[in-house]
Amino acid sequence: MTFSERMKRFASKIGDATQDFASKAGDTVQSVGEKGVSVSKELLNTAQYLGTKGLQASKELVSKAGDKAQDIGEKGKLTLEIKKLEFKAQKLTAQLGAEVYTALVEQKLASVSLSTPVVKDILYELDAIQKEIDGKEGELEKQ
Repeated sequence: MTFSERMKRFASKIGDATQDFASKAGDTVQSVGEKGVSVSKELLNTAQYLGTKGLQASKELVSKAGDKAQDIGEKGKLTLEIKKLEFKAQKLTAQLGAEVYTALVEQKLASVSLSTPVVKDILYELDAIQKEIDGKEGELEKQ
């Protein structure tokens, strides 16, 4: 169960408890009135009104808290995904450097270009990762 779902479930329980309290308060006030103690109808209505408003406020508060927690969770997830992609890009950049070194020094090639197969493959992969990072950063900015 996600944190947001737990918060909404908690809000519902608070709402139910508040409604139960309002109902019992109303019943108690009514009972006291029936036993001969003079209690105004306005007090009964006020107790029920406050109970209903408390229920509504509790549900709204917990719902907002749950939504905010879910939003923070989604932002954290996107940020983590971006960091993982950046780390993968760093590893590929190091691999690219190693491949260029191998080609120039160990294989004694005169030059390396964008069309060199290993270089081309790594650059293609780096480009794909950068596009994915840009997309996730765009999602993060929208939130």
